[in-house]
Amino acid sequence: MAAQSGSLRGSSATGRYAYRAKSPARPQAAAKGEHAKLTQALAAYRQLLSHAASAIRTLTAARNEMIAQALEDGLPLATISAVTGENIRAVRTIALAYDLHPSGFPRAAHVDALRAKSDELNAAERHRDQITERREALIVMALRTQACDDLELASLTGLTPDHIRRSTRGIARTA
Repeated sequence: MAAQSGSLRGSSATGRYAYRAKSPARPQAAAKGEHAKLTQALAAYRQLLSHAASAIRTLTAARNEMIAQALEDGLPLATISAVTGENIRAVRTIALAYDLHPSGFPRAAHVDALRAKSDELNAAERHRDQITERREALIVMALRTQACDDLELASLTGLTPDHIRRSTRGIARTA
């Protein structure tokens, strides 16, 4: 026992090791309040991301059907590609997925409708990206303040624990 190192000894009055893991570094009520706020915010962003993803799927399906209809009505691939921002091969693949009949709409109407739907889709994708950035900032804040651990964050965000660890690698965490 004489070879025992002094590093195990705490600063207790008896000279024995004192387990201090449960001693709060800050008031417990403040930590619980912060944890509750982060939990609520992460749940809200998870819901917002779900709605944004649903809107993007709906807009993509509508735009793809418009692409197929425009191609069926004789609009050139290059024009559709330029208006939607998709490459020609993607436009051709999208059009082949539908079995539509000519609608008789003029080309200009197709171009205007495709441009409007593509702009709407791009706006929805930007909105989703903003929500994702805010969620990542909340994750970083939760880890820095140690309000939540990796597994709890994964549960709250719908991400995997490995994704949380990889995306927050190199973030300084307070001890």
